[in-house]
Amino acid sequence: MDDQQRPGAPAGSPAWEIEQGISGVLRGIGRAVEAEVAPGHREGLIRAMGALAAGQDALDLAAARLAARMRDTGALAGSDFSTVTGLLRDHGRTLAQAKAVVQVADRLDEYAASVKAAESGEIGFSHLAKVVGECEKAVERRPVGEFPDPDDFRARAEPILLEAARTGADPSGLGRIGRTLLQRICPEEDERENRRSFAERKARYLRNRFGFTMEVQGDIASDHIVSSALDLHTAPPGEGDERTADERRFDALVQLCENRLSAEGAPVPVPEAGSDAAKALAAPRGSTRRRGAGRAFVNVTVPLDTLRLQEGAAPAVTDRGRALPHSAARAFASDCILQRMVTEPVTGKVLDVGTARRTFPDKMRHALAARTATCQWEEGCTVPVRWCEGDHRTEWWEGGATTAENGQLLCGRHNREKHRRRTEAHYRARRGGAGGEAGPDPPSPGAR
Repeated sequence: MDDQQRPGAPAGSPAWEIEQGISGVLRGIGRAVEAEVAPGHREGLIRAMGALAAGQDALDLAAARLAARMRDTGALAGSDFSTVTGLLRDHGRTLAQAKAVVQVADRLDEYAASVKAAESGEIGFSHLAKVVGECEKAVERRPVGEFPDPDDFRARAEPILLEAARTGADPSGLGRIGRTLLQRICPEEDERENRRSFAERKARYLRNRFGFTMEVQGDIASDHIVSSALDLHTAPPGEGDERTADERRFDALVQLCENRLSAEGAPVPVPEAGSDAAKALAAPRGSTRRRGAGRAFVNVTVPLDTLRLQEGAAPAVTDRGRALPHSAARAFASDCILQRMVTEPVTGKVLDVGTARRTFPDKMRHALAARTATCQWEEGCTVPVRWCEGDHRTEWWEGGATTAENGQLLCGRHNREKHRRRTEAHYRARRGGAGGEAGPDPPSPGAR
């Protein structure tokens, strides 16, 4: 039904008052647009636009309240519309706008603090809708065993997003924060899933008459190590390179194995000239060196609060955009190239970048290697020290010094296992405590 066919609302009815109010708004805009340019006119236009924008937020919130009332009273029964979304769409609102109004309408009581902030003008309606939407997504994914009551989880999630909205985060920024709510509120679940993924790790290798098949799965930290190493050995497709992405990744895996054989001084099998294997080995590589390519990098941005396991800390994020469990972030940070970056807490804008430095310089690693021939994991490990990582017995983020006395060498697997155990012990202690701030981590497992 178009505007010419719609009957006018009865005089004195709520609909009539709304129509009259909107007519007044339109008259005010018309006066602002048609007024002659004069001193102070530009300021008047700015004020008019501000009033209109604020009014739009107020109207959207009012529409949500009206939609909630329609739901509660069954007002659509017998009408031409089965949903408020359809009604709003019929009156010119986009699907996204209509869904935002209905989503807020359905959760007005559960998000009273955010609704109040929208009423007072602290946040806009789009921020309110984003807070509700992101929190509800997290509620659906929450660990029910730990948070059986969805309202308990909402009570923890809402303040995080509301504070971000109040301090200037736009809806897209709220979306980024929303995707980390589970890691912020229940990092223990992340650790459990990470432990499960590691426990179920496998590399199934099956030979057939003409070759082999490999199936690999594992935890997120291992994923980043493997992906980064493969990327280092994978050249982007160039002119004349007709390999698929899977084929280039396979060739990179072969080169990694070839590099290891070369580094150990073992003979590298040479395929028959002209064969498909020979062509694959001759294809462009990410690195042209045959004796040990450069070490793969895993770039991680991690807040200091996360390393200290402070409650509610934002998760560490890799350059692939994936959030890491706290224990994996700590393991990567134990022997790394460290670069301090000061950022705005909400937008993430970088304000200052410090000088990069390696936590364990080469001289220190040589001193540690002089004490042992293999990984120093207390339960025993035969990995040679040249493949091990420097590790602080007392972590540097807890004030531990980078010295030979405070250092040890652990292979990557046992370094990550150490931090998994320490993180689990931290959360057990926090659950069993009296609710106060968690104390320092227990002594580092793995040290001899």
